[in-house]
Amino acid sequence: MSKQPEVTLWQLSLELPLPDADAIEAIFEDFSLTSSLEEVVSDGSVWRLDILFDHNPDANLVAQIPNNYTFTLGILEQIDWVTESQKQLPPVSAGRFYIHGSHDPSHKINSMYDLTIDAGRAFGTGLHETTYGCLAALHDVQKSREVFNALDIGCGSGVLALCIAKAWGRPVTASDIDPDAVAVTRENAQKNKLHPLIRAIEATGLNNRELKKTGPYDLITANILAWPLVSLAPDIAGSLAHGGTLILSGLMSKQENMVRNSYRLQGLHIAQRYVVGDWNTLILRR
Repeated sequence: MSKQPEVTLWQLSLELPLPDADAIEAIFEDFSLTSSLEEVVSDGSVWRLDILFDHNPDANLVAQIPNNYTFTLGILEQIDWVTESQKQLPPVSAGRFYIHGSHDPSHKINSMYDLTIDAGRAFGTGLHETTYGCLAALHDVQKSREVFNALDIGCGSGVLALCIAKAWGRPVTASDIDPDAVAVTRENAQKNKLHPLIRAIEATGLNNRELKKTGPYDLITANILAWPLVSLAPDIAGSLAHGGTLILSGLMSKQENMVRNSYRLQGLHIAQRYVVGDWNTLILRR
C-alpha cells in the first residue's frame, strides 16, 4: 500500500471579542480549510479564533487583521492521531495472555503469553468482551488439551490466531472475509515473530480450497456474529476433528440458545460458557 504524501498545514490564531472574530473569519473564509472559535473568558468577552490553511496565507489577506490584535501564524505541528489514540488503550490480561500496544512495555513475568497488537484497521485488541471471552476460553483449553492444527475464522487483527500459536507453538490458519484483516494479521505475526506458524487467508466462511485442504482442525475459534455462526454450523462442525474443541463468540446472551441449537444438530454440545457483559463465549465439543 503506497503511503500518502503529508500535507503541511498552517494555522492562524488570535484572541479577540466575538464580533471582531466573525469579521476576521469572513476575510479568510474563501481561502482556508476550516476555522474554529473557543471561548477563552467565561463571560464571553474574549474568544480564540483558529484558522487552518493548506498553504501559507497571502500577506495581503493577513494585513487586513486590525493592528490592535496580536496573532500567531505558523506551520501546525503534525500529530499522529492513531498513535495518540492507541496510547489510551490499556493492556489486557486474560489468564496467561497479555495483549498490549507497542506503546506499553512487555509483561515482567516471562511465563505470560505476551503479544503486541496495536489498535488499527482490523478488529481485535482484546478489549472487546467477545475477544476477552475467547482469551479466557483459550487459557482454560490450553491447560488440558493439546493442539496440533488450529483455525481462526474471522481473524480480524489475528489476536486469537497469534494467541494459539504462542500458547501451543503449533501452526494456525487464520481466515477473514476482509483483505485488510488478512494483511494486518500477517503484519502482527511478523511483529510478534510468529509468522512461521501463521497462515492468513482471505476466505468467506469455510468455502475455500485451502481451508478444506488444511483441515480437519482440532481447535477452531470463530469470533464473528450470531447469525453467521448459525449459517456456518454445518461447515464448522464438518471441519472439526474428532475430539476437537470449538470456541464460539460474538453472540449476545439472548442469542445463545439459537446458536447452541444449531450446533447441537451437528452433534456438538456446550462444555463451558463465559459471560462478559452482554456477550457470551462458548466452548463446544462432540
